[in-house]
Amino acid sequence: MKKVMLLLCVLLVFTSCTRKFHSWFADYQNDIKQEYIIQDANKRIHNYEWFYSQYEEIKATKQKVQILEGKPEQDGVKMVLASMVAEYNAKSKMTVTREQWKGQDLPYQIEE
Repeated sequence: MKKVMLLLCVLLVFTSCTRKFHSWFADYQNDIKQEYIIQDANKRIHNYEWFYSQYEEIKATKQKVQILEGKPEQDGVKMVLASMVAEYNAKSKMTVTREQWKGQDLPYQIEE
């Protein structure tokens, strides 16, 4: 029985030194790291809060565009608004990472 156990231990040690084992273990370990990165609680909170703050900033910038009606600064504010909306919509489409933590009371996409 001791010889069988010793043989199994030697076999396990030998197997753990092969390239194939290290390749498999690296894939396994990185799969776990990837899930942790996606599911990290700090990132969840950050993404959740980002959508709310960005939505409110977009609403405020739309009001600025209305206030600046007919003034030369209006074009610059419109460009800023367009980039903010584009960023919100792009992150909203990231279903695996960011959009997963967006509040249900926020719109999926924002129209300019």
